[in-house]
Amino acid sequence: MRSYVRLWPSLLAFGAACGGSSGPTSTGTNNNPPPTAPPTASVSMTDFAFTQAAITIKAGTMVKWVNNGGTSHTATSDGGVSPAFDSGTLAAPGTTTDPYGGTTTTPGGSYSTTFSTPGTYAYHCTFHGTLHNMTGTITVTQ
Repeated sequence: MRSYVRLWPSLLAFGAACGGSSGPTSTGTNNNPPPTAPPTASVSMTDFAFTQAAITIKAGTMVKWVNNGGTSHTATSDGGVSPAFDSGTLAAPGTTTDPYGGTTTTPGGSYSTTFSTPGTYAYHCTFHGTLHNMTGTITVTQ
């Protein structure tokens, strides 16, 4: 046991010499504020509808689609829209039973993209756009 006690001071010195500090470090004075997140607009995907289907945002705004419906959906730009975007399949929220007999809802899939260039961007759900007219537009202004 005595040999272990003698090793501790050596290990501490070794850790300090090898940069073992886990605290914050400073590299000098930085007067720049931390970057801020872009403004965000939300679109809910419910059973066969986008809510709000038509939105107007300023350039640099992020749009986030969240599936709150009972089935999978996509947010896919219409042909000819540039830049093109496609969320892929966004799963519906699922339910599981908790150990106490209640129901816990897990969040649905979501997708975000930032619109930097003014213009009008039409989009649809690839599963329900034709069948249920699940379409939307994003108008980006300066």
